[in-house]
Amino acid sequence: MKRVSIISGFTDEVSDDLGVQIKALKELGWSCVDLRTVDGKNVSTLTDDEFDRIHDQLGEHGITIACFGSTVANWGRDPINDFDTDLAEMKRSVRHMGRAAVRSIRIMSYRVAEPVPLGNEIESRILFNIGELVKIAEDNGVICLHENCQTWGGQSPLHSLRLLEAVDSPALRLIFDTGNPVSMKDVRGEAPYRLQDALDFYHQVKAYVDYIHIKDAVVEDGRARYVFPGEGHARVREILADVARHKTGIPISIEPHVSVVFHDPSVQAPFEERWKNFISCGRLLVEMAAQAGIVLNVNKQP
Repeated sequence: MKRVSIISGFTDEVSDDLGVQIKALKELGWSCVDLRTVDGKNVSTLTDDEFDRIHDQLGEHGITIACFGSTVANWGRDPINDFDTDLAEMKRSVRHMGRAAVRSIRIMSYRVAEPVPLGNEIESRILFNIGELVKIAEDNGVICLHENCQTWGGQSPLHSLRLLEAVDSPALRLIFDTGNPVSMKDVRGEAPYRLQDALDFYHQVKAYVDYIHIKDAVVEDGRARYVFPGEGHARVREILADVARHKTGIPISIEPHVSVVFHDPSVQAPFEERWKNFISCGRLLVEMAAQAGIVLNVNKQP
C-alpha cells in the first residue's frame, strides 16, 4: 500500500491575514499549511507571543504547520553582511518549531547577482554559513530543506549536491520546486549557459529530495510568467509521475505565483483573483496527483 503524502500550500499567496488563509485551506479541505507570512511578518521573525497566537489560532481550526517558509539565507541576503540575521532567525525558528512540533524549515543559500560557477571565491563562505545554520537545526532535532531557487545552491544540480556534500549532515535535505528551473541558468560547464530543465534537475537530486513545491512557468522576454500547473515548461506531470513511483509519501505543497509572487511586488492581483487562482491551483494539483497515482491526505471537498 502506498504511503500518503501531506498536501499543503503557501496560503499567504491569498492573503497575509491568517483568518483568510485558514478559510482557503478549509475551502480546499486541507489541514496543513506552509507558514510563511502573517500580518506582514515572516514566520522566522515572529516574537514568541506572536507565534503562540498564530499556533493557537491554527490549532483551533485543526490545522498543522507542515513547514516553516523562512527567509533564512534567502535570495535577498548577502552571505557576509546578513549572516548574523540568519543565525538569529534560525535560533528563533527552531524554538517555535519545537513549540509546534514542526520538523521542517525551508532555507536557501544567498543572493547571486550573476551566474557563479562552482569554485568561485564566495563558495566557501556560503558553505560555511549553511553548515553553521544546519548545526543549529541538527542540535534541535529539525531538518533544513534547501530550495532550488535563485540563490547559490539553485544554479545547477551540481551546486545543490556540492552543498549537501560539504555540509554532510542528516539535518540538511532538499526541497525541489518544479517551477524555479524554468527561468534559471544551468551553471554547469562553460558559458553561455542554457536554461535549466526541471525534470533533469529533479532526477539529478531526487535521492535527497524530501519535499516538493508545485508551480509552473513559461519564459517571456527573459522573465518567468507563472501559469497553472501543467500549462508551462516545469515538467510537472512527469515529476509527479516519478514521485508516485519512487518518492511515495513525500509532502507536496502549492506555491502557484499565478496571481502574486512573494519576492516580486510587480506581480499583484485583486483579492478575488488571488483567492480564485489559489483554490483552482490546489484543486488542479489534487487532480494531477491522482492521475499520477499519488495518494494525498485530502478530505472531501466542501
